[in-house]
Amino acid sequence: MKVYFYSQKDNVEPVRKKFHDRLMEYFHNNGVLVISNLLGKNYEDSQLSFANMDGLVIEGSDIASEVGYLIAMALVQKKPILFLLPKGKAMPDQIRGLKDDKNLKKLFLLNFYSDKNFEDLLLDFIDIIETGELRREVPTIKFTLRFTPRVERFLRWKSNKVKLSKADLLRKLVDEAIKNDETYQTHLRKQSQEIIDKHQAENNE
Repeated sequence: MKVYFYSQKDNVEPVRKKFHDRLMEYFHNNGVLVISNLLGKNYEDSQLSFANMDGLVIEGSDIASEVGYLIAMALVQKKPILFLLPKGKAMPDQIRGLKDDKNLKKLFLLNFYSDKNFEDLLLDFIDIIETGELRREVPTIKFTLRFTPRVERFLRWKSNKVKLSKADLLRKLVDEAIKNDETYQTHLRKQSQEIIDKHQAENNE
Protein backbone atom coordinates (compact mmCIF):
# COMPACT_ATOMS: atom_id res chain seq x y z
CA MET A 1 0.00 0.00 0.00
CA LYS A 2 1.30 3.46 -0.90
CA VAL A 3 0.02 6.88 0.21
CA TYR A 4 1.13 10.43 -0.42
CA PHE A 5 1.40 12.58 2.70
CA TYR A 6 1.49 16.35 2.42
CA SER A 7 2.11 18.92 5.12
CA GLN A 8 3.68 22.34 5.30
CA LYS A 9 7.39 21.83 5.92
CA ASP A 10 8.59 25.42 6.47
CA ASN A 11 8.54 27.01 9.94
CA VAL A 12 6.91 23.95 11.48
CA GLU A 13 6.36 24.11 15.22
CA PRO A 14 7.68 21.20 17.36
CA VAL A 15 4.19 19.81 18.06
CA ARG A 16 3.43 19.38 14.37
CA LYS A 17 6.93 18.03 13.68
CA LYS A 18 6.25 15.37 16.32
CA PHE A 19 2.94 14.57 14.60
CA HIS A 20 4.75 14.17 11.25
CA ASP A 21 7.22 11.72 12.79
CA ARG A 22 4.51 9.70 14.54
CA LEU A 23 2.40 9.51 11.39
CA MET A 24 5.34 8.28 9.32
CA GLU A 25 6.23 5.72 11.99
CA TYR A 26 2.65 4.48 12.31
CA PHE A 27 2.24 3.97 8.58
CA HIS A 28 5.64 2.27 8.35
CA ASN A 29 4.77 -0.11 11.21
CA ASN A 30 1.55 -1.03 9.41
CA GLY A 31 3.19 -1.82 6.08
CA VAL A 32 2.25 1.44 4.33
CA LEU A 33 4.82 3.07 2.05
CA VAL A 34 4.73 6.86 2.49
CA ILE A 35 5.74 9.26 -0.26
CA SER A 36 5.87 12.84 1.00
CA ASN A 37 7.02 16.37 0.27
CA LEU A 38 8.59 16.18 3.74
CA LEU A 39 10.91 13.50 2.36
CA GLY A 40 11.85 15.52 -0.70
CA LYS A 41 9.22 13.97 -2.99
CA ASN A 42 7.19 16.91 -4.26
CA TYR A 43 3.86 16.58 -6.07
CA GLU A 44 5.33 18.03 -9.25
CA ASP A 45 8.00 15.33 -9.53
CA SER A 46 7.53 13.56 -12.85
CA GLN A 47 7.76 10.09 -11.30
CA LEU A 48 4.83 10.75 -8.96
CA SER A 49 1.37 9.80 -10.11
CA PHE A 50 -1.79 9.27 -8.13
CA ALA A 51 -2.55 6.41 -10.48
CA ASN A 52 0.16 4.59 -8.50
CA MET A 53 -1.02 5.79 -5.08
CA ASP A 54 -3.68 4.23 -2.89
CA GLY A 55 -4.61 7.41 -1.05
CA LEU A 56 -3.75 10.97 -0.04
CA VAL A 57 -3.27 12.26 3.51
CA ILE A 58 -3.05 16.00 4.19
CA GLU A 59 -2.21 17.78 7.42
CA GLY A 60 -4.13 20.97 6.72
CA SER A 61 -3.10 23.41 9.43
CA ASP A 62 -1.78 25.72 6.72
CA ILE A 63 -3.51 25.72 3.35
CA ALA A 64 -1.09 26.22 0.48
CA SER A 65 -1.74 26.28 -3.26
CA GLU A 66 -0.32 22.77 -3.54
CA VAL A 67 -3.16 21.38 -1.39
CA GLY A 68 -5.87 22.19 -3.93
CA TYR A 69 -3.77 20.73 -6.72
CA LEU A 70 -3.11 17.50 -4.79
CA ILE A 71 -6.78 17.09 -3.90
CA ALA A 72 -7.79 17.63 -7.54
CA MET A 73 -5.23 15.05 -8.71
CA ALA A 74 -6.46 12.49 -6.18
CA LEU A 75 -10.11 13.10 -7.03
CA VAL A 76 -9.45 12.65 -10.74
CA GLN A 77 -7.94 9.23 -9.96
CA LYS A 78 -10.76 8.49 -7.48
CA LYS A 79 -8.36 8.00 -4.59
CA PRO A 80 -9.56 8.40 -0.99
CA ILE A 81 -8.40 11.54 0.79
CA LEU A 82 -7.89 12.01 4.53
CA PHE A 83 -7.74 15.70 5.46
CA LEU A 84 -6.51 16.17 9.03
CA LEU A 85 -6.83 19.26 11.20
CA PRO A 86 -5.66 19.70 14.80
CA LYS A 87 -8.54 19.56 17.24
CA GLY A 88 -9.89 23.07 17.76
CA LYS A 89 -8.61 24.38 14.42
CA ALA A 90 -11.17 26.20 12.26
CA MET A 91 -12.12 24.45 9.03
CA PRO A 92 -10.85 26.36 5.96
CA ASP A 93 -13.66 27.72 3.79
CA GLN A 94 -12.28 26.07 0.65
CA ILE A 95 -12.38 22.68 2.39
CA ARG A 96 -15.90 23.11 3.76
CA GLY A 97 -17.31 22.91 0.24
CA LEU A 98 -15.60 19.57 -0.35
CA LYS A 99 -16.81 18.16 2.96
CA ASP A 100 -20.42 19.13 2.21
CA ASP A 101 -20.38 17.84 -1.37
CA LYS A 102 -22.57 14.72 -1.42
CA ASN A 103 -20.84 13.47 -4.56
CA LEU A 104 -17.48 13.36 -2.76
CA LYS A 105 -18.61 11.56 0.39
CA LYS A 106 -16.98 8.35 -0.77
CA LEU A 107 -13.66 10.03 -1.46
CA PHE A 108 -13.15 12.90 0.97
CA LEU A 109 -12.86 12.47 4.73
CA LEU A 110 -12.12 15.31 7.13
CA ASN A 111 -11.21 14.63 10.74
CA PHE A 112 -9.88 16.61 13.69
CA TYR A 113 -6.96 14.85 15.37
CA SER A 114 -5.37 14.84 18.79
CA ASP A 115 -2.70 12.75 20.48
CA LYS A 116 -5.40 10.36 21.65
CA ASN A 117 -7.24 9.66 18.39
CA PHE A 118 -4.88 10.18 15.48
CA GLU A 119 -3.73 6.55 15.30
CA ASP A 120 -7.38 5.43 15.18
CA LEU A 121 -7.98 7.87 12.30
CA LEU A 122 -5.02 6.46 10.38
CA LEU A 123 -6.14 2.89 11.05
CA ASP A 124 -9.61 3.77 9.75
CA PHE A 125 -8.07 5.24 6.61
CA ILE A 126 -6.05 2.08 5.99
CA ASP A 127 -9.26 0.12 6.38
CA ILE A 128 -10.98 2.46 3.93
CA ILE A 129 -8.30 1.82 1.31
CA GLU A 130 -8.44 -1.92 1.87
CA THR A 131 -12.21 -2.23 1.75
CA GLY A 132 -12.87 0.40 -0.90
CA GLU A 133 -15.38 2.17 1.35
CA LEU A 134 -15.11 5.56 2.96
CA ARG A 135 -16.75 5.01 6.31
CA ARG A 136 -15.79 5.44 9.91
CA GLU A 137 -16.15 1.95 11.29
CA VAL A 138 -18.44 1.94 14.31
CA PRO A 139 -19.42 -1.00 16.52
CA THR A 140 -22.58 -2.57 15.09
CA ILE A 141 -22.32 -6.22 16.14
CA LYS A 142 -23.36 -7.06 19.68
CA PHE A 143 -21.78 -9.86 21.70
CA THR A 144 -22.92 -11.16 25.05
CA LEU A 145 -19.85 -12.23 27.01
CA ARG A 146 -19.57 -13.85 30.41
CA PHE A 147 -16.37 -13.30 32.39
CA THR A 148 -15.04 -14.70 35.63
CA PRO A 149 -14.83 -12.30 38.58
CA ARG A 150 -11.04 -12.32 38.16
CA VAL A 151 -11.28 -11.08 34.57
CA GLU A 152 -13.89 -8.49 35.52
CA ARG A 153 -11.59 -7.14 38.26
CA PHE A 154 -8.78 -6.81 35.74
CA LEU A 155 -11.00 -5.03 33.22
CA ARG A 156 -12.26 -2.64 35.89
CA TRP A 157 -8.70 -1.91 37.08
CA LYS A 158 -7.28 -1.53 33.56
CA SER A 159 -10.14 0.62 32.31
CA ASN A 160 -9.59 3.01 35.23
CA LYS A 161 -5.85 3.14 34.48
CA VAL A 162 -6.28 3.96 30.79
CA LYS A 163 -9.48 6.00 31.28
CA LEU A 164 -11.59 3.94 28.89
CA SER A 165 -14.86 2.14 29.40
CA LYS A 166 -14.57 -1.64 29.68
CA ALA A 167 -16.23 -2.04 26.28
CA ASP A 168 -13.80 0.44 24.64
CA LEU A 169 -10.89 -1.28 26.36
CA LEU A 170 -11.92 -4.66 24.95
CA ARG A 171 -12.31 -3.14 21.47
CA LYS A 172 -8.86 -1.57 21.79
CA LEU A 173 -7.30 -4.90 22.80
CA VAL A 174 -8.90 -6.64 19.83
CA ASP A 175 -7.75 -3.84 17.48
CA GLU A 176 -4.18 -4.26 18.78
CA ALA A 177 -4.41 -8.03 18.25
CA ILE A 178 -5.54 -7.39 14.66
CA LYS A 179 -2.64 -5.00 14.05
CA ASN A 180 -0.05 -7.39 15.53
CA ASP A 181 -1.32 -10.57 13.81
CA GLU A 182 1.05 -10.85 10.86
CA THR A 183 -0.89 -13.73 9.28
CA TYR A 184 -4.06 -11.63 9.26
CA GLN A 185 -2.18 -8.56 8.01
CA THR A 186 -0.78 -10.65 5.14
CA HIS A 187 -4.33 -11.70 4.33
CA LEU A 188 -5.45 -8.04 4.33
CA ARG A 189 -2.57 -7.00 2.07
CA LYS A 190 -3.44 -9.79 -0.36
CA GLN A 191 -7.11 -8.76 -0.27
CA SER A 192 -6.13 -5.12 -0.83
CA GLN A 193 -4.02 -6.05 -3.84
CA GLU A 194 -6.89 -8.05 -5.31
CA ILE A 195 -9.17 -5.01 -4.95
CA ILE A 196 -6.58 -2.74 -6.58
CA ASP A 197 -6.05 -5.21 -9.44
CA LYS A 198 -9.80 -5.44 -9.96
CA HIS A 199 -10.19 -1.65 -10.06
CA GLN A 200 -7.28 -1.31 -12.50
CA ALA A 201 -8.78 -3.97 -14.76
CA GLU A 202 -12.14 -2.17 -14.72
CA ASN A 203 -10.46 1.14 -15.56
CA ASN A 204 -8.63 -0.47 -18.48
CA GLU A 205 -11.82 -1.83 -20.02
